[in-house]
This record gives sequence, C-alpha cells and structure tokens, in this order.
Amino acid sequence: MRDNPVSVSLHSSLAKRAQMMAHVPPFRPVAMKLMKLLHNSSASLTEIVALLRSDAVLTGEVLQMANSPLFATRCEIRNVFQALAFLGTERINALIITIAVRGLVDGRGGPFTHSCWRHNLATALICQRLSTILHLPPERYYVAGLIHDIGRLALVNVFPEYGEAIALAELSGDELLAAERELFEIDHAEAGRWLLSQWGCPIELQNVAAWHESPPKTGTCDASLISLVRAASQLADVMKMSVFPCAPRWDLAEIVRGLPDLAREEVLAGFPKIADWVVTELNGIEVSLW
Repeated sequence: MRDNPVSVSLHSSLAKRAQMMAHVPPFRPVAMKLMKLLHNSSASLTEIVALLRSDAVLTGEVLQMANSPLFATRCEIRNVFQALAFLGTERINALIITIAVRGLVDGRGGPFTHSCWRHNLATALICQRLSTILHLPPERYYVAGLIHDIGRLALVNVFPEYGEAIALAELSGDELLAAERELFEIDHAEAGRWLLSQWGCPIELQNVAAWHESPPKTGTCDASLISLVRAASQLADVMKMSVFPCAPRWDLAEIVRGLPDLAREEVLAGFPKIADWVVTELNGIEVSLW
C-alpha cells in the first residue's frame, strides 16, 4: 500500500522539528521568563531582580554590557538594581535577548553564522531607530528585529551545509523560501516561528519570524511591526549587512514605500547617517559581548 503523501509530509516536518530541538543550543531560560514577566503589567521590580539573580552568568554579562562605552554611564553599575535604575526594564530585557541570541552563534556555521548574527543585529538597530522616530516602543521593535531571522540560525545548526547551499541559491536568483523547502523540507520562516513557539515567545514575535519575508495580504494586529521589520531587514542588506555577499535587489524608495511618512522621509533624507550610526552601535555591542 502506498504511503499517504500528507502523512509522509507531516512525518518529515515533525522529524525536522525534532532535529531543531536536538541541535539548536537552548535559549537562555531567564531571557524567556523575563520577556513573559515584562508582558505582565503587574510584575514587580522585586520579581524581576530575583529572576535576574537566578542566572549569575547572565547577570555578569548584563553588567558588563551596561558598563561598556555603549551606554556611557557616569559611574560604575555594580548590581542589578543599579542596572535597572539606569537603563530601565525594557532596555535590560533587550540586552538579555541580545546576549541570548548571541549565544546561538557558535563556530559550526563559520562566517555564514556570523553574517546571520550581524544581519539580525543591524535589523534590530534599524527597527529601534525608526520606531523611535514614529514614537513607538523602541525596545519592542529592537527585539522583533533581532529575532526575525532566527530560523536561519536554527537551520544552520541542523544542516551544516545550509549556508553554502542557500548562498548558491541566492546567487542563482532562486526564491529563497522555495529553495529552502526543496533542499531541507522546511524554510527559515517556518523554522523560526516553530522554534519561538517552543521557547514560549510572545505570539507577535512568532508572527514576525513567520511573515517577515512575505507579509500576509490580509491585515493583522502585527502588520505594522512585521512591515517595519521587513523594511529594516532590507535596509540592513543595503548597508552591506546582508547574510549573503550578493548586492541587494532593492532600492531605498522601493524598500520604504510601505512605511509611515516620518520613517520614509528619515530614510530617504538621511540614509548615510543612519548607516554610520548602525555600524557604530553594532560594533559597540559586539565589542561588549566579547
């Protein structure tokens, strides 16, 4: 009796997901707990501090970043209470998510993995800058940009050949999601959404991972977030912070067409200045993490 194609496809999909959970380094549990805690408006400062103190290594990394030239604090930040006082809970959350995502980058994927990390970080910084102009919560948009392409980091952990194979597909001009599905039976958008769901990330971040390459045609409550992340990702490519070495296929006017007026005008009028700021901030974050 022939296998049912739907059954075979489901089995293959489940197998790929099992491989991801087995091979992708675990996300920092405290990072996930803090993200959920901060979504609860009744969370107290005591709860947040207690959670941070439960991971001494992570706390040390946060304090190291808080004391880096990136924040130019006037006095040394020595403990979690001081860090929260100087930087605020939302900024601390963004720092912890940055550290957690950086922890997913190891030597397994080589230069490709590092390119993925820099692209995600550049996208996050562009999201932060544009959301500030639009009077939107910058840390929320920063985190969304940071995790938008996390599916690539997952796939390169499962398939060591992923980077080389998908770079060849890009060079050939293939549609990348389709190429991923053909080569690996799963694309990075699906992989990212599923992985974030397993880690318990908020639905809006799962939606960003799922739809940043091809936003749904019907409007959703996350449409503006997904749209800005998509544009920021393409702007990062134009800034030569692409996952791939090829030249980007978009121009600035095309990328920002769907953005609100203030963001569109900011990009078109000051793109070189924005690019310089992103590079400076990105390098500062990388230095503070090593």
